[in-house]
Amino acid sequence: MNQSEASGQAQPAPGEYRMERTYEVAATPEQVWEAIATAEGISSWMVPARLDPRVGGEVSFDLGEMNSTGVVTDYSPNTRFAYDEPWPIAERPEDVAPDMAEWFASIGVPLAEVCDGLDAVSPIATEFLVESASGGSCVIRVVTSAYGSGADWEREFFAEMAESLAPILDRLAARFPVAV
Repeated sequence: MNQSEASGQAQPAPGEYRMERTYEVAATPEQVWEAIATAEGISSWMVPARLDPRVGGEVSFDLGEMNSTGVVTDYSPNTRFAYDEPWPIAERPEDVAPDMAEWFASIGVPLAEVCDGLDAVSPIATEFLVESASGGSCVIRVVTSAYGSGADWEREFFAEMAESLAPILDRLAARFPVAV
């Protein structure tokens, strides 16, 4: 019997979080690759970014008051670009960025609870898959996912992140004509 069962508290079920977007665009895989897998390309439709274009390299996004830095997990030119980012939370409550601390306060979750549960969450994984299609077009599929403890704050955070990411990905697709 684990400690939560002994105390009568129910533990949340492990959570799986996933967002997927698919776009068919009139562009070559090489054109899409330039937009999704180079620092200049990413910076043109997302946020200012830095990228070391290799597996194990660093990818960093300038989000204004904070940076999100991850690790490239796949860099297969013209087909797949993937990276993992940690949840934007520090290991100690006093190190949590002020805007994140405010967000947790707004949903009533103590930072100590969040930091204590970090060992149960996987990195947020994002992958861009590029597939050739007929007539000089291609399909861009973007999948962002993570696993966690199932805590309410994780669900709420991931849902808000996915909601804010969707229009950004739409901007990526808008760079190219729609495939007919």
